[in-house]
Amino acid sequence: TPAIGGSDSPTIEEIRNMIAYNFSAQNRAVTLNDYKSIIESMPSTYGAPAKVSVMEEDNKVRIKILSYDEKGNLIDTVSNTLKNNILNYLSNYRMINDYLDIQSGEVIDLGLEIDLVINKNENSTDILKLVIQQCVTFFSNDKRKMGDPLLVGDLKREIGNVTGVVNVVDVRVFNKIGGNYSSSQVSQSYNDEVTKEILQSDSTIYMKSNQIFQIRFPSSDIKVRTKTLSSTTF
Repeated sequence: TPAIGGSDSPTIEEIRNMIAYNFSAQNRAVTLNDYKSIIESMPSTYGAPAKVSVMEEDNKVRIKILSYDEKGNLIDTVSNTLKNNILNYLSNYRMINDYLDIQSGEVIDLGLEIDLVINKNENSTDILKLVIQQCVTFFSNDKRKMGDPLLVGDLKREIGNVTGVVNVVDVRVFNKIGGNYSSSQVSQSYNDEVTKEILQSDSTIYMKSNQIFQIRFPSSDIKVRTKTLSSTTF
């Protein structure tokens, strides 16, 4: 049976970080970064979580992990086998007085509504495709770790760099919940409790240390409205 849920091969930058953390650990887990590094460099025979976050709560080392589904989306369903394998592997490195607890993290599924002013001399369909692709690239899972905030200002800047976009008028972000989406919610308030539009703080949406955001269905969850000085299209 094909295995699913693991992470892809690490990037060059990820390997650099692993080496630095591993050197400082010297075959023992002293800091939280040591635990994270050891888990990420664990032999593949034990399995590989997609994302890892390590924190200290109530004098315990809390390890939050996520997996990938068969479509490459992050999910909070993690097998007990992987959790037990991580615990067994860490038993060779942990400090004797460290109590370890492994749980699933939280995936925050988001939707976007983007308002743009575009160049009337450009093909609006081509601009829409480029904007959506730019958003997909921005939300790529391999670029983020758990706890990273969503910097909406950075997203606006990336969209503004698309050829044909004159101005990024607004970017609204929604928390998609239930059904085919995760049940996890952001800690920030909503502008609208019905639509679950998230109230941004300084063009930023913050995540808890055990949370990570994603666009689960880009084809339906990224909506772009464009207009020129004389017309509006959807």
